[in-house]
Amino acid sequence: MKKLIVSVVLMCMALFLSGCTAEFAGDWIGSGTDSQGNEFTFAAKVTAMGDDNYRVLILDTLDSTKDPMHIMDGILKDGLYEYTADKGLYSGGGTLSGDEFSGFYKGPVDGTYTMYRVK
Repeated sequence: MKKLIVSVVLMCMALFLSGCTAEFAGDWIGSGTDSQGNEFTFAAKVTAMGDDNYRVLILDTLDSTKDPMHIMDGILKDGLYEYTADKGLYSGGGTLSGDEFSGFYKGPVDGTYTMYRVK
């Protein structure tokens, strides 16, 4: 019985800690403008990969069955996310502030964007 209680406590602690480190994870919607003046909208699915690493899948809609338009892998530290995307074709970063993320990217085309968490 004692081993069961210890196991349950450890499992609860792991779940609590994983929730704390996954502050960026979830579904997002956003819009932006590229360096050529084109405006765009998108959806994003953010997944915590462990050790402050996050993967962001950029989609046309949250329920899309298409392949992601972009895949961003990066690290979130103190609210700042730095990433590379599309196998190094793009790099960028941004700031997470609660349910809002403001970012930029540089590559063949540069741009800025803002996205908001879907609740």
